[in-house]
Parts: sequence; structure tokens; C-alpha cells
Amino acid sequence: MADLGVKNITVAYKKKIAIRDASLEANRGEIIGFIGADGAGKSSLMHAVAGIIKFKGEVVFKGYSYSSPKECEKIRKDIGLMPQGIGLVLYRNLTVQEHIEFFANIHNVKQDKAFKDYTEKLLHMAQLLKFKNRKAKNLSGGMMQKLSLVCTLIHKPQLLILDEPTTGVDPLSRLELWEILNQIRKSEDVIALISTAYMQEASKMDKILLFDDGEIIANGKSETMIDSIRDFVYEKTPCEREDCIELDNTTYSLKPLNARHKTPALEDLFFVNALKKNRIPPKISITERKSEESIPDVIMEAKGLTKRFGNFVANDHIDVKLNKGEIVGLLGANGAGKTTFIKMLLGLLPIDEGKLILLGKPIKSGRDRLELKAKIGYVSQHFALYKNMSVEENLLYFASIHSIPTDKAVKLIKSYADELGFYEYLKHMPYELPLGINQRFSIAAAILHQPVVLFLDEPTSGVDVIARSQFWKLLRLLKNKWGMSILITTHYMSEAEFCDRVVLLKEGKKIADDTVENLYRKHPDAKNFEEIFLDYFRDKV
Repeated sequence: MADLGVKNITVAYKKKIAIRDASLEANRGEIIGFIGADGAGKSSLMHAVAGIIKFKGEVVFKGYSYSSPKECEKIRKDIGLMPQGIGLVLYRNLTVQEHIEFFANIHNVKQDKAFKDYTEKLLHMAQLLKFKNRKAKNLSGGMMQKLSLVCTLIHKPQLLILDEPTTGVDPLSRLELWEILNQIRKSEDVIALISTAYMQEASKMDKILLFDDGEIIANGKSETMIDSIRDFVYEKTPCEREDCIELDNTTYSLKPLNARHKTPALEDLFFVNALKKNRIPPKISITERKSEESIPDVIMEAKGLTKRFGNFVANDHIDVKLNKGEIVGLLGANGAGKTTFIKMLLGLLPIDEGKLILLGKPIKSGRDRLELKAKIGYVSQHFALYKNMSVEENLLYFASIHSIPTDKAVKLIKSYADELGFYEYLKHMPYELPLGINQRFSIAAAILHQPVVLFLDEPTSGVDVIARSQFWKLLRLLKNKWGMSILITTHYMSEAEFCDRVVLLKEGKKIADDTVENLYRKHPDAKNFEEIFLDYFRDKV
């Protein structure tokens, strides 16, 4: 009998099923990975196992069975839960040491010599010993997550539940978090359930569960699952049938194709699963735009752009160029300064120091920006919709902001809805939209006025693998057919592969700026772009 048994767990919020009939087993010393997009059901299953929400089904831990939060109270002392979010369990004005004492008091842990030795060991592993007197608000995102993990481990739980502990932190801090987890699972013999948005972390887990649309679609070792789909993954080849998916440089088909097979990756399981469930993503296209407007070779140039919040320097003398018809990726972890930089470009934050030139025009006032409004498109990190209006009504409103005549706007909206694959959602309300549809809808809103440059702030955060792939296809179409220039921020290092050039930010400073090809030449041993980023982090820390 397994040390942890989760049997047919279902969690519903009113009429919405968050996770359906989920089961798993785990033994002491094992790390079980939950992988999937936001809304796939990972957090709901974790919260059910942690005994903090109502659920149907049964959890058996240490031989004790519970089916409700009340029944879980008896063994809650043996469970440690770290919720999703950077430093969510921390208090801004408490120091690292004060957090240790606070969480010890909450869990009634005796603060004797053994406790002091244990916490010193945790802080040493987290590289926080020399920051014991620093307040949480002054820690980096990675340091916050490591402190959150230390606080979760204070009472030595035997079941550790960590909801996306590495999302949004820099690659080096992610490695350090995993080193802590591996040492703890060996020394304390704990069971760890860990969710992640990063596919490459699957190799660090003993077993993984893939979540999609409220279900576990596959489970086991990542190598075994990858082997199970080898027959369905091909090098890119035209496939006109309805039962094929062709995205990026890969074609997926359940029926044999006259083409070479391609070595699959873990994310390919989601495409094969979509085929098996006949959930074929819609074809995405964009009509070519004819424009006689003269566009400068350099669309945007930032020289020494600096932004301070009190004594904190969010952007430190950053130089960046965006050329005509180019996709530039602005990469870095949460807190690296990406969003602040975008907001300065758009005038949402004042520039404290430096110069900005947009479309050949030096920006010195709000009037300068107003004259360029019709040429710039923007999708924010949290794209805001008017909840009491349908998708179509929202788009008509955005069109009116840009003074697009109603008859022209109606035709444009229908055209984009057809080409971008969300026509069936035009009459839906915002709360009814899947994340991937919301993503395409937000792009449609940003290009209604046919701008020449598009600024995107982490538009792919939280969306599933297929939606992300389609989104990047759309961006390349806008670049190739419209000649659009695009600046996009992301903390997914894998998305660097889709960019013409990459700018890396760390703690508000630019640490690299080059084409993807050149960066790989400079780092010949790198297997992927995250390893390139790690090389820069190690050089600069």
C-alpha cells in the first residue's frame, strides 16, 4: 500500500468542474510533478489533498483516510502547503529571522538547539544566512520563494505540497530551489507534490502527471510518456487532413504519414492528446496589409532608460533598439524590470533618465505620444475586458477609441474573428472565454487600428502549450505579412527561440542583447536557451 493514495478526487466550484476523478499514489522520498497550464486543475487537486477545500473522493495518508477539510484536521500538522505566488506566505515588514520565529510559533515548534541547527541548515541551503536581518520586501523574487519554502519546512511536514514554487523566479534560483528540495526529500524522507509551468523540470521528478482541461491525461516517468507518442510526431510536413496538427516545425498525426519521425518532447503529449480527443486547434491566418506609409528602419530606440522608485532602481540605464519587421524578446524573471520598461515606452510611467525615440520621433511630452497613438498596439500583462459586454461589444468599443467607423469596425472584427479562430465566441461574455481565446481576442483588439509596432507584456503567461504555439504563429504572421515590429516580454526562456533577437534583463540591468543564433554560437555547450541564460546569471551574480 502506498504512503499516499489519492482516489477519484473531483473538485467543483458551483457548476464548474475544476478537476475530475483524479487519482495518484506516492511513497516517502518521492517527488510527484503536476504539469499543465493555469486552469488545468493542478491547484484544485493540491488544495483537496491539503484538506483546505471541499472535494468528492478520498485521500489516504499515513493509513488515515479523509474526505473533507474537517476530517483532515487530525493530520494537518504533517502537511506543508506553499501556495502559488511570489512570496505569498510572507509579510513585507518581517525579516528573514522574524519569519522563522513566526512560523515556528504558528506550528508550536519548540525553538531549542535542534530547531536552531535545523533552521540554520535550511537558511544555508537557501543561501539566506547572511540576509537574516533583511525584510521580505527587500528580497528578490527568487529569495522570497526560497524563504517561503524554508517557512513551509519549519515544522518538518511529511507531505510537502508546493504549488508552482519556481514560476516567475530566475533560472539560478530555480536550480537552488530544486537543490533544497532534493536534499530535504532525502534527509527528511518526505513526499513532495510539486506543480510547475516549466516542462524541463519534469526530469527532476520521480513521476509526473499531465493536466489538461480538468483531467489527468497521462502519468508516469517522463521518458516513458515521451516514448508512448513517438509514432505520432513528425518533422514538419504538409498535412491537409482534418486529423492532423501542424504547428511550428512539427506535424502531429494519429495516422501514418509519409514523413520522417521527429524526436518528441514532453509538451508534444498535449498535441497528441488534442488529436485523440478531436480538439483540433483552428487554422490561424492574417490578410496581407497594403500600406504606402513610410516606416523608419529603427522603430524604437531607448538610450539609457532609467526608472527609480525611491532608492530602488527598477531599470538601470537600459539601451534597446527595435528594428523594422523584427521580433525582440525581453526576457527575465519576475522583478527583472521587463514590465517597468514597457510602461516607460508607453508613457504609463515617467522616464527618470535617458532618451526615447519612437518611429523616428524623440518623445519629450504627452503630446508627442498622442501623435503616435494610431501606430502603436499594446497588450498588457493582465488584459482588461469589460465584463458586462460581449467579445464583439468589447471590440466595437476598442474600435471606437481609435475612431474607426462602425461599419468598417464590424467588417474588421468579423475578418479577425474568422482568421484568428474565435468567431464562435463573439457573442460570449469575457468570463466564458478560455485563456487561449482571450489571448487571440486581445491581439485582435490591439491591431484593430492596424499599428506598425506591437508591445506585448507577458501575453503567454499561464496559457496551455497549444495556445502558446498558436499565439507565436500569429505573431510571425503579423511580422511576415504586415511587416510589424514586435517587442514581447516573457519569463519563459523557451520562447527566445521564436524571436529574432533577445534582450536579457537581470535586476533592472541589461546583461545580453544579441540574435538567438549568435547567442548559441557564444554558448556552444548550451542544450537550450535556459542554459544560455544561466551562463549569464553565473557570470553576473
